[in-house]
Amino acid sequence: MDNNHITHLSPLAKDFDDFFETALCGFVITDGEGKIVRVNTRTAQWLNSTPDQFQGKRFSDLLAVGGKIYFETHLWPLLRMQGYFDEVAVELANSGHGKMPVYINGYERKGDNNQPLFMRFTLFKASDRRLYEENLQIAKQLAEDKLNIEQKNSKLREQFIAVLGHDLRNPLGGIMSAAQLLARTDINQREERLVNIIQSGSKRMYEMINNIMDFAHGRLGGGIPVNPVIVDLEALLNQISDELKVAWPDRHIESDFEIGETVECDPSRISQLISNLLANAITHGSTETPIVFKALVKDNFWEVSISNNGSIPEKAMAHIFHPFHREGAQSSQNGLGLGLYIASEIAKSHNGTLTVTSDYQKTCFTFHAPIANQSLPD
Repeated sequence: MDNNHITHLSPLAKDFDDFFETALCGFVITDGEGKIVRVNTRTAQWLNSTPDQFQGKRFSDLLAVGGKIYFETHLWPLLRMQGYFDEVAVELANSGHGKMPVYINGYERKGDNNQPLFMRFTLFKASDRRLYEENLQIAKQLAEDKLNIEQKNSKLREQFIAVLGHDLRNPLGGIMSAAQLLARTDINQREERLVNIIQSGSKRMYEMINNIMDFAHGRLGGGIPVNPVIVDLEALLNQISDELKVAWPDRHIESDFEIGETVECDPSRISQLISNLLANAITHGSTETPIVFKALVKDNFWEVSISNNGSIPEKAMAHIFHPFHREGAQSSQNGLGLGLYIASEIAKSHNGTLTVTSDYQKTCFTFHAPIANQSLPD
């Protein structure tokens, strides 16, 4: 289009013409038969030519041989049938600088007699986009490989923990048995203190090993197994409370039970869950106020809650039931940080939940489980 013609165009037409010629993408307009009427400067530059050299040619003449065949056999019939096609990857003809990959869109405009008036084609340079897509695919593959490696390493670690915990039980059992035998013999006061240290230390180690085994079993075996039986819940809870009162005689535990009937549960696992929560309250709660130990049995659920004065930091609340999470400044004295995680897994194995609420005055852990006709997992 010559400059004299442009000067006679309306402002809107001038703006369109400028956009058409200076756009960063290619534009091609053909007549109803597919012969090129106009090509913008960008398309001509990509083909190392000028716009007027394409007048009267077919659009497919701009494409490399493979693209030309595909256009005539697939895209041209598709354009005539449905009136458009979107983002088809082809290559422009070799202009002396190699074949340039592009994405093309096609659109057909029909007249009142349903005959084609013209076609418009838009071309987008594809080299940068293809490089981006290739890099994205490589990054995705690397991320998947890294995840697979991490999952394999994690499984190996858990298997190692399980084997280690299992193999430690036998020698530790021998130490505990020897300590019990020594405690029954005639020993002096100093030796008695040493035996007590061995007994308390080995018992703590035994609890840690059990926690490790439960953790590994939960991760590798799909949860902590339970063996449900009919249980006198009130008697079980009183027994747990009495044991902890002996261990911590200076701490006051207030029991408030509304039970009145038996429940179906695994008594050893529930003992493990409740004693863990009570010990946690004793360790982290205020020494000046009692620990409130409540239990309730209704028609369709049973619930146990343990409250103490004291708060859990908000940051810690999100991870409180995660494995190896240890709360507070005394964490170095509180084992491996598996207690609350295992307690929550025991709750899940009873089709129940273990939740916690905490504010500046009080922290409360609540175990809630269904009763009656909901079967427990094997």
